[in-house]
Amino acid sequence: MHRHHIIARAVLFGGFVLLSGCGRGGEQTTDDPVAQNVASAAAAGIPANVSAAIDCSNKPDFVPVYANATILSCTAAPDGLPGRHVSGNLVYETDAPEKEVLGWSRAQANASGLKYRRETGFSYEAGEEGERSLRVAVAGHLGRTRVSINWGQKAP
Repeated sequence: MHRHHIIARAVLFGGFVLLSGCGRGGEQTTDDPVAQNVASAAAAGIPANVSAAIDCSNKPDFVPVYANATILSCTAAPDGLPGRHVSGNLVYETDAPEKEVLGWSRAQANASGLKYRRETGFSYEAGEEGERSLRVAVAGHLGRTRVSINWGQKAP
């Protein structure tokens, strides 16, 4: 019995030692929504790379996402083109058939004012020279439709 008390005290003391290293001096706050999303997810036990990958808050309005889609990744960053140009990529999956998703995406691009550039049986491209661009590609993946969208936009 005495041995169990010694082990319990050692574990308790070890916990205090570990907690003593947790100070409030290194904490910082941010107004960045992606960073806030990552911090909230990490606090909930979700890996940061997963939470950062699915934050699409900076996706332009002309980038179409089919209803009830599962977003797998979403990225955006300055791309080095003149005029504060930003590019991104969004990947999602849906249960809708490939041709249906591609046709719907084409209609959404047209409705947003993007001009037709090129089309194949699995992709559609549209855009406005130097302002906005969009490429949607669809493919079957494990019984679902995987959609990859590349976009570019001149930042306001």
